[in-house]
Amino acid sequence: MQSAEETTNCPDCGHQIRVNPRYVTWCEHCDWNVDPTPVVDQTPAWRLAIEHRLANSLYGELAKGEVHRPGWDAARIAAVLLSVLILMLPLIGLVTGIALLVLYRPLWFSILLSLPAFGIAFLTRPRAATLPRGVQLLHRDQAPTLYAVLDQVAAAVGTKRVAAVAVIAEPNLWYMRAGWRLDPVIGIGLPLWAGLRPQERVAMLAHELGHGRHGDSLNNWLVGSAWSVLDGLRATFTEHRLDRIRREWGVRDGTGTTIVSRMLNTTVGLLVRGIAWLLERLQLRSSQRAEYLADRKAGEIAGSEATAQALERLFLADASYRAMERAIRFPTEITPLDAVRRAVTEVPAREIERHLRASRVRETRTDATHPPTYLRTKLIRTRPITTARVVLDTDQSLAIDHELEPVAQKVLSQLRLGR
Repeated sequence: MQSAEETTNCPDCGHQIRVNPRYVTWCEHCDWNVDPTPVVDQTPAWRLAIEHRLANSLYGELAKGEVHRPGWDAARIAAVLLSVLILMLPLIGLVTGIALLVLYRPLWFSILLSLPAFGIAFLTRPRAATLPRGVQLLHRDQAPTLYAVLDQVAAAVGTKRVAAVAVIAEPNLWYMRAGWRLDPVIGIGLPLWAGLRPQERVAMLAHELGHGRHGDSLNNWLVGSAWSVLDGLRATFTEHRLDRIRREWGVRDGTGTTIVSRMLNTTVGLLVRGIAWLLERLQLRSSQRAEYLADRKAGEIAGSEATAQALERLFLADASYRAMERAIRFPTEITPLDAVRRAVTEVPAREIERHLRASRVRETRTDATHPPTYLRTKLIRTRPITTARVVLDTDQSLAIDHELEPVAQKVLSQLRLGR
């Protein structure tokens, strides 16, 4: 059996490299095998090239200190104008329907004519942002320590206090404005949160609240409302799983509704998806800039090194979720969240470095709105070192874990039941 101290020679450059049987064997001199299982990205090459050039150009601007807040460039102005046009659709449909009822006669015929107009108004109506299914809310009276830290971070960032905390099973942290009142909500994913050290937790919270401070377009009520319209239309004019099953099984619909549905999905659905793609492209620059600025704000509040390490911990998010899932499926004396902490703690620095280099090799990003992680950490570490303005000590961190315990058990029970 190989030991953790065993070494071998790199087949490419011949340098001696360490071997740990639990992790990927790779060479730090030539990056051999740094990415043994490359992700198959279906994104067209030209789109990836645009995103990579954008990420690098934004990095250059921020590295020089030229960008301090989101700006109103041509793309952002175009995104707002397109959002206004999208939001005019329900108004036009409503006004047209009312005008037909009032001005056109005979009445029975005007009613028939107004139905499509009211249908358009209904389908294109803006929707209030709602919380994902399966979340468990943690309120202020249930978690005074957590909310005290959140209030302290929000004050340091210069944004509104959080209205609610949503606890979820996914390995992620997020920020959103929920409901028509646009109440700020922080989402805490248990597997990611459990694997973070105290000051890294501050960095992640500061990053998410930084989005509220900068008012980036993803949280802008105008663009967000337009996205809610497009999401509703995409759900209406996109083939669903049941439709595919019916087609694969050869189930025929004698009424012809299936043919009409496929025609609408092909025509209207294609138009809706095209508009959604255009709006996403127009938002791309401001979205990625917002991520960089949120990272910078997190570094100012939590300390630059803690922020860089928190971003690196994102590489372990999937492994954290798998550790939690295994602990739920095969129970032992170790709790699922303790299993996550153990799994993350045991990961050597060399493995995190491999993930960071793999990020550079394949320009890894969380999604199109996030720049490559290696550029984000590089930007933080190449700027002047900052010390923490908000410090979370070990006792406070343990108190927060204790406050999260009741809702965490509910989330884990839902995951155990497969909901």
